[in-house]
Amino acid sequence: MVVKLIKSGLMLVVFISFFLSACNQHQAPQIIPSGEKTVLDSVLEFEPDHVDLGVVKEGDEAIGFLRVRNSGDSMANIVSVETSCGCTVAEPEQRLLMPGGFTRIKVVVDTFAKQGAAKKWILLTDDAGHHSKAELIFHVQSNPHLDGSSRSIFQGKCAACHYKPAKGKVTGSDIYHAVCAMCHGSDRQGATGPSLKHHNDAGMLSAVIANGVGSQHMPGFAVDKGGPLTVAQVSALSQWLSTLDE
Repeated sequence: MVVKLIKSGLMLVVFISFFLSACNQHQAPQIIPSGEKTVLDSVLEFEPDHVDLGVVKEGDEAIGFLRVRNSGDSMANIVSVETSCGCTVAEPEQRLLMPGGFTRIKVVVDTFAKQGAAKKWILLTDDAGHHSKAELIFHVQSNPHLDGSSRSIFQGKCAACHYKPAKGKVTGSDIYHAVCAMCHGSDRQGATGPSLKHHNDAGMLSAVIANGVGSQHMPGFAVDKGGPLTVAQVSALSQWLSTLDE
C-alpha cells in the first residue's frame, strides 16, 4: 500500500512538472538580439546589390536585370517595389519566393535630360516588413539629336521629381532642395549640373532659373515656360542663392 502511494505521488510530481514546463514554453517569447536572423525570417538579398549598366546614350533606355534570392527559412512575398525616381521602373518576374528561391527584377531607366554619371536605387519590401536595396550606376553619353527636343522634364514620369515637389514650397531653401538639389548637389557643389556656389547676382540667377539656358538639361522653371515655379518662388530662390556666399 505504501509503495503504491509513493508511486502515485511520484507520478503526480512528474505530471505537475511536465504541465508547468509546457506552460512556461508558451510564456513570453525569446528575445532575439537586434541584427540576428531568427529561424523563421525571410530575407531578400540582391546578388549583387550594385550593378554597373555601362554607357548609355541620352534618350535611350538603360535596362538591367537584378537577381533577388530569399535566403531565409520561410516564404517571402514581395509586396512593394520602390525606385529612386519616376523615370525608373522595376518589376519582378515573380513576387512569391520559397526559401532559397530567387527571381529577377527588370529595371528600365528613362535617360532623357540626364548627363554624365547617374545612380538609381531599387528598394524591395516583403510581407514581414523586411527591406532590401540595390543600386544601379551608369554613364549617360550626350546625344546631339535631342537638342531642341520639344519634350520637357516637367511632363510625364519626370514630373514626379522635377515639377510636383515644388508645390507649396515658399522659402528659397525648401524650393532648392525640392527641385534643384538633385542636379546641382545638396550643398550647391554641383552634380550632374554645375556648381551654384559664388553666384551672388540675384538678377542673373532669377533670369536663368525662370528662362533656362535653352537646353533640356536646364529648361526655364517659370510657370510661363511650362515649369513649376511662380514669380514669387523664382524670386525667393534666386535671393536665397545670392546671399549664401557673402
